[in-house]
Amino acid sequence: MQPVVIIDTNALYGRKPFTQAYSVRLLALAESGHVRLIVPEVVLLELSRQWLEEVQGKSAEVLTGVKKLNEAFVEFELGQVGLEVPKPDRTAFYDYAENLFRSKRAEIPSPPEVSVRDLLAKEIEVRKPFARQGTGFRDALIWETVRELCADLDDPETPVVFVTNNHTDFCDRKGGSLHPDLREDLAASQAFDVVPSLRHLLDHEAVAPLAEAFRVIEDTFTPDRLEELVDSAIADLHGVDVEEALGVHVGDGMYEVPISTGLSGAAFEEIMFEEDTISSEIYRAGDELTIRVTVDADCSFDGYIDKSDYFLHDEAPGFSVLEDWNDYVFRASVLGRLRFTFSASFTEATMEDIVLSLDEAEEI
Repeated sequence: MQPVVIIDTNALYGRKPFTQAYSVRLLALAESGHVRLIVPEVVLLELSRQWLEEVQGKSAEVLTGVKKLNEAFVEFELGQVGLEVPKPDRTAFYDYAENLFRSKRAEIPSPPEVSVRDLLAKEIEVRKPFARQGTGFRDALIWETVRELCADLDDPETPVVFVTNNHTDFCDRKGGSLHPDLREDLAASQAFDVVPSLRHLLDHEAVAPLAEAFRVIEDTFTPDRLEELVDSAIADLHGVDVEEALGVHVGDGMYEVPISTGLSGAAFEEIMFEEDTISSEIYRAGDELTIRVTVDADCSFDGYIDKSDYFLHDEAPGFSVLEDWNDYVFRASVLGRLRFTFSASFTEATMEDIVLSLDEAEEI
């Protein structure tokens, strides 16, 4: 039975929304007809706005850097740096994503017709996904799309998997099931699960056996070659700001970082990975292959800690003061242990040129 997969906005948050290993595998499953992939139009509209905001923020940083460089050059008559920064509008991001999804046989349904009065009644009653503060309009439209889709299924036992990390508005608790308010909207016999990420989706019992069909069993890379690829990818992270490497843009110039260091402006200082923890999987989609590599590493981070926080927590055990930076902060370091996930897409002709890039990292 073909599972139905519905993705929420946060399923595609973050780095490499279309090219990380989990996304590539999901799109391959959709294109091959193994799963029925649903991307509500509301999700795509919200994502396109977020992508535009992120690009605008990065563009502003670049232009500020060029301005400062030119101010330094002008003193010595060294000329000026010119830079043309593209200024796409939101529709450019929407159109690209829409074309990509449709090329992979994904469906992009518009919100169903629903009366303002019905939505208002749910908002007044604080029925999920509405919150007491009155927020939740877009989530309500996403849910109405989900509800209509489930109602139109010929067989209510068709497994439906909703990919969302928004446990506050859609679930009964973090890591929990669909909220009772929303479960009441579905047929009692409807098979419906919620998972928080694409990684969890690909491990779901209805999807995992289908994804396994794309796995390449043979040893494409030797252990030495894998270690070489990981070493190169890890080296690229040295000195990189943690937010820059791992931050997920959540709008209004704000980023969420999936790891906590206790430092502001934290950057990777040293990363010592363990060779015996390297694990890899390779999947094929048409002529293209995707490798996913995980590795565990001990990391040290360099950043700043407020002096009052440092002394308030009994000189903050675990932090090493590197420098008395100013009257307010110390420059400090702290240790942590992470599991990195890298990926790359390649063909048999480009195997020798493969370069891994970071998908995500989690604390272990």
